[in-house]
Amino acid sequence: MKTQDSLEFDNLDNGLRNYFQLYKTLFSDFHPEISPPGLNRTHWRALMHIAESGPECMKGVGGHVGLEAGSFTPVADKLIKEGLVERIPDPSDRRRVLLRITGIGNTAVKKIKRMMKNHYAHKLSVLDNQQLSHLAEAMNTISDTNRILQGYSNE
Repeated sequence: MKTQDSLEFDNLDNGLRNYFQLYKTLFSDFHPEISPPGLNRTHWRALMHIAESGPECMKGVGGHVGLEAGSFTPVADKLIKEGLVERIPDPSDRRRVLLRITGIGNTAVKKIKRMMKNHYAHKLSVLDNQQLSHLAEAMNTISDTNRILQGYSNE
């Protein structure tokens, strides 16, 4: 292995660990207190993903929140029971079922996004404008890279 390759790996590895640490720092104390009770971070992440991406199969939503299809089923069932999402047939494949957000789910997502915005503002208030600009630029770069890699891995 060339030194440059090793250095690039080390930088990537270190950057990813820091990214996950940043995520934990920002969200470790974020506990939305909105109805319905009993929903955890995985429920909220799944609901927000469905709201942003539109109807999607359970495997896709589960993969987005880091769960295998079988492990995601209780999460989906809870969201359905609470009226936040509904199952609908996939118009392109009658055998598949998609999850779609409901009006109640959209209202909940709007509330949680407001809470997250306030939470972010509080947590990031210790950064100056230049630091915030660098963070925003880094997040955009990560998002762009993720989109490219997802397209690559799906080929």
